[in-house]
Amino acid sequence: MNAVEGKSIKILHILGSAGRGGTEEITYALVSHMKEDFLNELCFLSKRGPIGEELEHKGFKVYYLPLANPWVTPMVALRLYGLLRTNRYDILHLYGLKANFLGRILGRLSRHKRILGALHSQYPSGIKKPWTLWLDRLSFGLSRGYVSNSQAAIDFLTAHGYKHRKFWLIHSGIDIEPFRMRDEKEREKIKQRYNLLPDKLVITCVAGLRPPKGHEYLITALYQLERQGADFGALLVGFGPLRPELERLVQDLGLSAKVRFLGLVGREEIPQILAITDIFVLPSLSEGLPTAIIEAMATGCAVVGTSVGGTPELVIDGETGFLANPRDPESLAQKMAQLLKDSQLRQKMGEAGAKRVTETFTLDKMVQRYEALYKELVT
Repeated sequence: MNAVEGKSIKILHILGSAGRGGTEEITYALVSHMKEDFLNELCFLSKRGPIGEELEHKGFKVYYLPLANPWVTPMVALRLYGLLRTNRYDILHLYGLKANFLGRILGRLSRHKRILGALHSQYPSGIKKPWTLWLDRLSFGLSRGYVSNSQAAIDFLTAHGYKHRKFWLIHSGIDIEPFRMRDEKEREKIKQRYNLLPDKLVITCVAGLRPPKGHEYLITALYQLERQGADFGALLVGFGPLRPELERLVQDLGLSAKVRFLGLVGREEIPQILAITDIFVLPSLSEGLPTAIIEAMATGCAVVGTSVGGTPELVIDGETGFLANPRDPESLAQKMAQLLKDSQLRQKMGEAGAKRVTETFTLDKMVQRYEALYKELVT
């Protein structure tokens, strides 16, 4: 059954979580914008979550098979095998270490031949642990390969023995319309909503409050800026287990008046926050291709990222923003200080970044490339 024969291509996307995250948001955008030639269903190896519920509301068929602990894994595996045996899919698209490991084995046992992985970080699990590479390679040969959203991830895995011919590169893309640059009057209204002074420069980070995102280095860099007399407000957007620890760090450094934690905000609120942002910072220690940077660039923000993963594929150092060293608050502070002092440089980099996103990282381009790949696999 394929598009060549005039029928829909049926795809099952298997993800580890139905919560909000970069991988989940990309998948949501992908399946929501594909042509009617494709019939997408989704299976989450977790309990119900916001992304899964939004997809249900859009009319997608969604399954939940929670992997709560090792004791339920055999039961989940049996239910997933039953799902794959009952439904004949043209393609299984697997996201994350758990989904790839289970999906490859059960997919082959249920006689599915077109099994594809999604690679959104250098390590297949998203965690920098060597054992995850070993575990992933055990079943990698059962799949057609990985679709990666960054060249850096492909280079990393091929350097660790993966075959280069089993990778496709499709950069992530966004719908740029909500991120169009706003005029000054609208920016002032949004600033009032967040209780920010009109002339206050705003530094923003949008990222889960988890160790790989490096928030502690950003907070230390903000402290250095404050010691230098810089006037700014900082917004940290995101949710995660490190919030109490990071809030204590902000308090201990005397930054409570300058740094605000906004927590988890709705998808529609991100463009508004970025509209009042002068400098966007992502201090990650590891990355795939961060959607948060694409969104900031689309809005016209000057960006400071770290030279890890796929970030250098987005941020052209000295042109669309700056690249700082990871785990280096002095480097972050120096780049941010340069942008705080130079409004013309901020504007020039912001405009260059917005142009780069329009040319390379749009949702339409991403969807078209995935559709072409899916069609290629079934012909």
